[in-house]
Amino acid sequence: HALVVRTLTPTTTVRLPRRRCYASTTMHAVCCLVVFASAARSTNAFHMDMHTGTHAMRRLQSSHHIGVTMPRPAGTRHRRHRTSTAPWPVTITMAAPLGMDGPIEAEGTLPLPLQKLDELVVSRGVRLANHAAAISSLACFGLVSMSMAMPSTGMPAGMATLASVITKNLGTTSNAQFSLYFATSITPASYVFLIWPVIAAVQAITLAISILRLSVKPSQAPLEALSTIATGEALSQSELASLSVANLAATLWLFVSSNALPGALPLASFLTLPLVPLFSGYPLRSKPTPSALYKPVLQIFSSFTTIASCLALAVELQYGGRVPFLAGRAELCGCIFLSLVGGLVSLPNRSLARKAVTSLALSGVVARRIASGLSAALLLSPSFLGASALLGWSAVKLVVKE
Repeated sequence: HALVVRTLTPTTTVRLPRRRCYASTTMHAVCCLVVFASAARSTNAFHMDMHTGTHAMRRLQSSHHIGVTMPRPAGTRHRRHRTSTAPWPVTITMAAPLGMDGPIEAEGTLPLPLQKLDELVVSRGVRLANHAAAISSLACFGLVSMSMAMPSTGMPAGMATLASVITKNLGTTSNAQFSLYFATSITPASYVFLIWPVIAAVQAITLAISILRLSVKPSQAPLEALSTIATGEALSQSELASLSVANLAATLWLFVSSNALPGALPLASFLTLPLVPLFSGYPLRSKPTPSALYKPVLQIFSSFTTIASCLALAVELQYGGRVPFLAGRAELCGCIFLSLVGGLVSLPNRSLARKAVTSLALSGVVARRIASGLSAALLLSPSFLGASALLGWSAVKLVVKE
């Protein structure tokens, strides 16, 4: 028959296979003690289930100081027949062996001041430390992107700040100048690149929500959301690490592109940028996926940098000179870019944030071409017609629910 021996604290269970046993009740008791002796040296109480052995258990109780509880079923009498199969549970309780500490509940054992210290200070400090890498990388990324978006005002001689140290090797080429130096038929208007500071701001808000563990809902007012501190879910370590690495890759790409000059396009400009969507989109591709509260920042970041990576490929093919067949062919390189973006637009079940970012980028392409002047050549341009068609398709998918 099945034989179970387990300690109360810590839990240790030994189960012997169920089979017909013709041993005497004394052998049952000896087997129980032998099995338990392999897990503990000294015991005060144990729990064991057997179907017979009343007199043997009582002898064990008197000789080994073991607490025995043997509830006899109503109408049942002890049977000495060795083949009896009538169940008769025998319960014997046994404490953990000396020297083996069981699980300790912090709620009941820690002093109240220490509990309050952990709750109010230590836990929050650990949570802030978990976000330290993401906050630091975001600060560098935001500083560099803002420096590239705005003209440099210079710095007084002999005055060094943390910002000046970080941006020391930042080149003089801004995002707008990079677009002029390496203009293509599908280069977006300058307003599209203002999304870099927006991405930094969205990340800062998301990290603040994660640190405070706010439980934000769409129907909540801002003041109501503040009353939900420490009740929501925080970003996981995988999501925080993905954002940190993506921010560092984006910062590195901004440094590389800021040092690009006409006729000298660094190959690292194309090789570095694809790392950003690769890492920022990793939590969206893994299981479990982020909560609905944290998905938008990852979707916006990965979607825009994916389109920017396609544009970097077109710029490399047209101006890099490393593929002679495509060098200088603006329309052909533009069509390669549009084919890649068209593949993104065609993907099913895309989020609203991804659709909006794609529509924004395509609107910048079309707006820049129109701003250069309407002409017959523009209306016959394959890249302009393709960008206009993709913009219309993307706008329809943005409005119409799939």
